Amino acid sequence: MVNNSKKSGVSPALIWSVLSLFFFYQFVARSSFPTVLMEQFMRYFQLDATGIGALTSCYYFVYTLMQVPAGIVVDRFGVRTVATIASALCAVGIFVFVSTSNCYIAGVGQMLIGFGASFAFVQTLKSVATWFPVEKTTMMSSITISIGCLGPVIGGPAVSQIVQKFEWKGLLEGFALVGLLISALIWMIVRDKKTSAGQKRGDSIFDSLKMVVTSRQAWVLALFTMALYAPLSALGDLWGVSFIKKAYNVDSGVAVFANNMLYVGLVIGSPTSAYLATLLDSYKKPMVGAVTLCAILMGIVIFCTGMPVEAIFALFFGLGFCCGAILTYPLAMRIFPESAGGTATSFLNAMSMVSGVILMPLVGYLINLSWDGTMADGVKFYSLSDYQCGITAVLVFLIAGAILSLMMEDRSPRGDGKAAK
Repeated sequence: MVNNSKKSGVSPALIWSVLSLFFFYQFVARSSFPTVLMEQFMRYFQLDATGIGALTSCYYFVYTLMQVPAGIVVDRFGVRTVATIASALCAVGIFVFVSTSNCYIAGVGQMLIGFGASFAFVQTLKSVATWFPVEKTTMMSSITISIGCLGPVIGGPAVSQIVQKFEWKGLLEGFALVGLLISALIWMIVRDKKTSAGQKRGDSIFDSLKMVVTSRQAWVLALFTMALYAPLSALGDLWGVSFIKKAYNVDSGVAVFANNMLYVGLVIGSPTSAYLATLLDSYKKPMVGAVTLCAILMGIVIFCTGMPVEAIFALFFGLGFCCGAILTYPLAMRIFPESAGGTATSFLNAMSMVSGVILMPLVGYLINLSWDGTMADGVKFYSLSDYQCGITAVLVFLIAGAILSLMMEDRSPRGDGKAAK
């Protein structure tokens, strides 16, 4: 593939780095702020557990709806323009969120963040496919995912430390300014490759989409992806820190660090599961084992409270490690023809986000349903049993995922797409 970026003096690595920075940025906004600052948000917006879950899920609602359209928009208008606007919208969304005490306007801010963030992953992968040789795309894509997952790993502890010295609204305003800076960097650095032939594939888009959404296997893979992503969306992105503090009697710093072990585990578990798939010559086997183990670990996390700190870290690392075994994306590329492969992976990614749309408010609703009426400092006081009631919804998702994993068609990661033996 010809490296046309040299004509502008910008290297492919620099283009990818700036786009990956935006991917990292939106991951911090999506995961670190809601988990670390949840109590501050509840007081500021005067919300209970159900309300804060609904507010946070506004991000996921828009992000999920935009997954398939995002790929089409990037293909049509190019990475540079779309990424510039998307990163700016993220920053504007944060400004809107922090500038009001009205939870409905704050929800609009969350939607703007979700809209902008929905382009982050697809446009970064698009740059990889455009500017890097084919033999490097798999590794670059894996590194991109790892960079995104490092967002909450680094951002969570950083936010926890900063809010001990500075007011949280000032922190978010500063973070929004960083987003505008990233937007400017994208416009100055990112380039689009000129195509010699017109890309007239619009007629096949709806055919591919129809092929995917009417396929039983696509729905099995999508629902499994949603189930295995459940611990990340429910614990990693919102309820994890509060639950850990309540269940294991640790301070906020320890709780944030333990919760971030989900993402550390994911960073390591993702390439490990890919290696195991090749070793076992099966996509299905690692996923069946991972979702089963994940359900067992989730049960231990929920019901075996009061364990030492080291055990908490190990359990959350194990949960994240198992969640890294979402091999449904390459499996879908094997099951569906090349013309529908992108549509299939976009569909799976959208469904993975549905777990957040459903679980964030559902967990909050169940916690609120279990509440016994106790108040503390004008805010509802939730007991450990309340949190256990809510988080059990994640366990139910994982059990459903274990059942769905048995219904998957399998393929050989080594072969030509035929079923593995």
